[in-house]
Amino acid sequence: MNYQLLIESYSFGTALSEQEIELLSLELEAQIMNINISTEFVCFKSAPQHICEKLNLKKDTYWIMCLAEILDLHQPLKLGKTKSVEVFDLLLEKGLVIG
Repeated sequence: MNYQLLIESYSFGTALSEQEIELLSLELEAQIMNINISTEFVCFKSAPQHICEKLNLKKDTYWIMCLAEILDLHQPLKLGKTKSVEVFDLLLEKGLVIG
């Protein structure tokens, strides 16, 4: 299933299963690995406003940040960088966001 459809479904109140969370986690890993190849992927496009609002993110937040935020909500870390911080740092390094 497309990760965007899972995020869309979540934004409308559907709970995510453990399997879906794992799929989202694998998708994020793949996107992070591909960030060095190209920034033309859909994950670098802005997510719809209702998704950003549901996740308490700024309007026009990239899909990849929404994905990281959902994973942080479902798999909170006790130590280290959250997925959102890790992705933000990569986007900052690539000049795709301003710090």
